[in-house]
Amino acid sequence: MPRELEFHASKLPGHTDANEETVLKPVNFVSLALRYRWWLVVGGACGLMLGYLGYLQSGPEYEATAQILVSRKNTVPLREEQRTLGDWGERSEHIALIMSPMIANQAVEIGQLQKLPTFQGSTDVVEDILTDLKVKRSSGQDQSYMNVLGLTYASRYPADARAVVSAMIKAYEKYLAETRSEKSNEAMVQAQKSHDEVLVKLRAKEQEYHTFRATAPLQWKAPVGGTSPDGQSTTNVHQDRVLAAEEQRKLNLLRQAEVQSRISALEAALARKEPRDVLEVLIRRYLQQDGSGFENQRQQDISIFENRLLPLILEEKRLLRDYGADHPDVKLNRQSMATALDFYRRQGIRLPEERVANGETTLEPQDFISLYVSSLKQEIAERQGRDRELDKIVQKESAEARGVAIFQAKDETLNSELSRLRDLWGQLANQINQVDIEKDGSGYTLRQIAPVKDELSIKKLLKFAGAGCLFGLALVGAICVLREVRDTRLNTLAELRHVLEQPLLGSITRFAALGQRRPDLARVHPALRYLHAPHSMEAENYRSLRSAINVVCDSSEQKIIQVSSPEPGDGKTTTVANLALAAAQSGKKVLLIDADLRRPMLHTLFGLPADIGLAEVLTGELEFLNAIRPTAVEMLSVLPAGQPPTNPSELLSSAALSQVFADARREFDLVFVDGPPLLAVSDPCIIGRQTDGLLLVLRLGKTSLQAVRQTRDLVQTHALNVIGVVANGLAVDDAGAYADRGAYYRTEPAPETKRELVEVGV
Repeated sequence: MPRELEFHASKLPGHTDANEETVLKPVNFVSLALRYRWWLVVGGACGLMLGYLGYLQSGPEYEATAQILVSRKNTVPLREEQRTLGDWGERSEHIALIMSPMIANQAVEIGQLQKLPTFQGSTDVVEDILTDLKVKRSSGQDQSYMNVLGLTYASRYPADARAVVSAMIKAYEKYLAETRSEKSNEAMVQAQKSHDEVLVKLRAKEQEYHTFRATAPLQWKAPVGGTSPDGQSTTNVHQDRVLAAEEQRKLNLLRQAEVQSRISALEAALARKEPRDVLEVLIRRYLQQDGSGFENQRQQDISIFENRLLPLILEEKRLLRDYGADHPDVKLNRQSMATALDFYRRQGIRLPEERVANGETTLEPQDFISLYVSSLKQEIAERQGRDRELDKIVQKESAEARGVAIFQAKDETLNSELSRLRDLWGQLANQINQVDIEKDGSGYTLRQIAPVKDELSIKKLLKFAGAGCLFGLALVGAICVLREVRDTRLNTLAELRHVLEQPLLGSITRFAALGQRRPDLARVHPALRYLHAPHSMEAENYRSLRSAINVVCDSSEQKIIQVSSPEPGDGKTTTVANLALAAAQSGKKVLLIDADLRRPMLHTLFGLPADIGLAEVLTGELEFLNAIRPTAVEMLSVLPAGQPPTNPSELLSSAALSQVFADARREFDLVFVDGPPLLAVSDPCIIGRQTDGLLLVLRLGKTSLQAVRQTRDLVQTHALNVIGVVANGLAVDDAGAYADRGAYYRTEPAPETKRELVEVGV
């Protein structure tokens, strides 16, 4: 399948569709600058001359300079956080103030600058001063105590420049003095006003607090803001009472539940008729539990004797059972019981009926259980009454506590407001004192540390000269770029690679067609550099091209290659002749056919007669093998074009050309066909249908983008198989790889090598 030549479509001109192609080619600005370097030098020199003439026309310029020291006064040793009048700021504070219209306007008034010759006819003197005035800090840092500033003003008149600088220094010195005084007075008035307002508010708030305290309740354990004797934070005594009453209610309810559970347990045991021993053990356990003591003092005393009586009754029963009534322990136990009963009577407690038997005081066996149950019920009734009283106390004290809490909250609020006002009043008082101290002991002072001097400025000359030089360079550069853009020729190898996507098969450096001939090859044209200068750079180029052709032909089994170019003068004939020589030197049997029947050139290059050739073979006047001519190289043969016919296109379209190529394919290893230019005639397209491939030769500096585009269209239309492209006429300085090896190519071979070359006919 024929292979089409691949191009960058977006880099080729000629199509009507602007989105598909463009007429512009890439511009290498470095290469362009080197190519037009002398133009740029001349343009820059002319620009310098124009700039100097402009400087002379506008006149010289003088610069007046002076230095001032702006230092901060600090005679009062106050810490920085105590200072009220801040008098320095960012690094550019002084510079920005000096360059402000306010200072410039004062300078105009002080020095009557509008009358100077420099400002005659000026519509805005202040703006003109600020335009040419420069202020630069030469010493000092951010927020430093001392700053050294340099003032510079440029003018055509040196006296005017000095007057402007002096007036600006005086204006800024006046501003520093006035501003400091105004700032301190303003701060004093503002501080005094704030102090008086806060003092009025403080007195009114104190009066309000005194009135409130006169109506406040007295049930507080500690003064407001203090601590109570028990260490608690609250000062509300009613709240403490509520908490104590609630605690007593909780204990009372717990005791009621405990006593009720005992009554229920004893009554259930009596209903079940439990043995007395079981009941005695249960009561004993209850009495042991009561020993914890949680009632008031009276109940504790009663419980103590109650706990004594019941155990004595149980002990009496045991002693009577074991020892009898006359036993001393029984008598002692009965005396203890009598003492306990006497105590209960004095306390007003009703006891069970005492039984008197045999003159001894004792109780019925079942009465002590009933006695204990009765005492428990009486205790429940008593605790229920206590619970009702505690509830009344809680309600009453809660109401009192809420009232006291309201007074307490208001008291705290008033105290907080009083504290805030007192602190603010104290701060304002301190500020007034600080302003009074600082107003005469701080601020900025200005001192001129260098006199005003003027000198001739070269900056204006440099500006004019630089602007003129840049203008000249820009103008010449624009002209060069315009010429480069309008020039559609492919001048360098980089431009050609940018247009072609596929790699080049080879490039041939530019060489002179006329040169010294070898004595043994006097008839051979000097353009056959492969014979006359086999060690030259261009000969090596043809060897590299031969290697690329061998790779392409061996991989696709191609033997007949047509060599053509877009236009006449591209060097296709010279290229194919030297390429055929290189291929023959590699050991292949090569035939070179001159198919340009209109302007044949191969017979001239090889010094062969032109009476017979391809034209006679196509017309049938001569056999193919009889028309072939030998050359100085043994493996190379040439078939000249013969006598130019009147109908070359018809001859090339005949079947005889196919037969010629068939015979050449059988007899030779490689066949090169020198065809006419593609854009000149249609012959190459006719020949291309009979050959295996087309080798396209493009000459740098001559072939244009339009020619490449037309060649591409022609190749695609006729479906020609382009095997590659050769760049002809390459400048030596464009081939960077060859620049360092020129000496190697020019080196003559050794004598022995010369003899070998002569023997093989090279």
